[in-house]
Amino acid sequence: MARLRKRIRRLARDRRGNVALLFAFLSIPMLMMGGAAIDYGFATRLETKLQAATDSTALLLCQTPSTATSADLNTLAQTTMTGAMGTTNLVVDPLTITSNPRQITLTAHKVSTTFFGKLTGTTRINPGATSQCATPLPKTFEIALVLDNTGSMAESSGGQSKLQAVQQAATNFVNYVYTNSSFSSATRISIVPFAGAVAVNPTTYQNASWIDQNGQSSLHWTNVLSPSGSNFTSRFDIFRKLKSSSGNSSWGWGGCLEMLPYPLNTQDSAPTSGNKDSYYVPLFAPDEPGDASSTYRGYTDSTGTYYSYNSYIDDDNSTNYGSCAINKSLSYDASLGRACKYVIPLNATSSTYVGIPNGPNFGCTTQPLLPLTTDQTALKTLINNMAPLGSTNIFEGLMWGWRTLSPKSVFSSAYASINPATSPPASYTATSSSSNASSINKIIILMTDGTNSWTANPNAPTGSLYFAAGYFQNANQSSANPRMPPAPYQNVSDSNSARAALDALTATACTNAKAVNISIYTIGFSIPTDPIDSAGQTLLKNCASSASQFFIANNSNDLISAFQKIQASIGALRLTQ
Repeated sequence: MARLRKRIRRLARDRRGNVALLFAFLSIPMLMMGGAAIDYGFATRLETKLQAATDSTALLLCQTPSTATSADLNTLAQTTMTGAMGTTNLVVDPLTITSNPRQITLTAHKVSTTFFGKLTGTTRINPGATSQCATPLPKTFEIALVLDNTGSMAESSGGQSKLQAVQQAATNFVNYVYTNSSFSSATRISIVPFAGAVAVNPTTYQNASWIDQNGQSSLHWTNVLSPSGSNFTSRFDIFRKLKSSSGNSSWGWGGCLEMLPYPLNTQDSAPTSGNKDSYYVPLFAPDEPGDASSTYRGYTDSTGTYYSYNSYIDDDNSTNYGSCAINKSLSYDASLGRACKYVIPLNATSSTYVGIPNGPNFGCTTQPLLPLTTDQTALKTLINNMAPLGSTNIFEGLMWGWRTLSPKSVFSSAYASINPATSPPASYTATSSSSNASSINKIIILMTDGTNSWTANPNAPTGSLYFAAGYFQNANQSSANPRMPPAPYQNVSDSNSARAALDALTATACTNAKAVNISIYTIGFSIPTDPIDSAGQTLLKNCASSASQFFIANNSNDLISAFQKIQASIGALRLTQ
């Protein structure tokens, strides 16, 4: 008996069987938990895929024409979701559709079969997804296309010239705007071709009150000295005299205008009677000393021999006519500024320099800009007529693009009578809320293939070729300083310092335009054989309203793609939740 009690006590103290009993007891819930985790993991991945398919399908539905019926939309939803998720266990609920604006709610479910259902008691999990999109009411835009028309745009890129690629991209853009439901029919586009200067229509605007009609600006007579002695009251008088006396019809005013003084040239304000320098001066390229031949451009005075690139009147001989002495005894500057030679232009000749016609419109090489319009034919005609010629003045291109959008500048209601065919730009207050369908959204799209360039001519006292800012040093000994930003951008004397000053003007203009809610997109057309340097790319990148609104195109396809991305982003649809 004692032996039996001892065995019972030893058995009670033995723990070796407890682990097996405990494992057997806990294995079932562990299997249930592990199985549930696996089942719900599969269900979560399925739900993620389902949500992505629902979001993309909802966006597709909202891009359909507003005439699509409810039945059409439900069929499209079912077909698209089936393509993304398959047919097995997919349920697409009837769409919820509201109007004004059209809002579509899509809900879908897809049953997820469980692997451990018998163990967990959950035989099915039902992942679901809901997405809602809205077809926005069409928005109204005012868009300025500012397009580089410089000589380098003639270079080849991808089987066509760079300009041809721009023409294709710009035409596609116009077509998109006027066929996409995101843009209202009131959306208007302006086009500003630019090179060394920008032109307006000379017939329409020659008598415009915002142009210095009477030669009162301090910048008007910098290269025509003592004009009153020849009965000239403005540069327009010289254009008229040259056109009639030379018999050259192209010597009438070409429509280009010179840069305003700083800081007016970086703002969009209108001229005021209290400031004569606020009026725009018509670009007039003076006859540079020489015999007007296409081969001989030298001019020698007592201080040396110089070279002219825009000599179109013979002032390199010993002839006197009337009271106007035209001979080599005059200094270069005196000959350059001689007003009387325009009264009877001697041996007037129209030759060219690097393809640019010599004459009073030297440097005025582009088609006139087109103010805001809905006329697709006029827009496409201008795009088709653009030609590559001249130097690069990004600053003036940008400013004239802004002026076409400005309710304060020269195309505003104050000057509407000048061009009754177009209505003035909307006020800035109409752009205060881009989310408001009734607001006006103002946009500049600036495309260039180069950098600001003002060609130097160190072989003449002027120091440069004629430009929208005049010469480095004008015939009356004035400089370009009034038009340039403060130090260190004063006293430009070579191409590098001129570019730095123009870049500074461009940067200021970009900042000022963005400050009045103009959204700026920039495109640098930088092909490998003619790249835009890092400073030029940085200028464009900083000018854009955001990093996503700056594009670099390395070939024609890239350029066309950049325009496509811009047009899509302007009218992009978004999910509402």
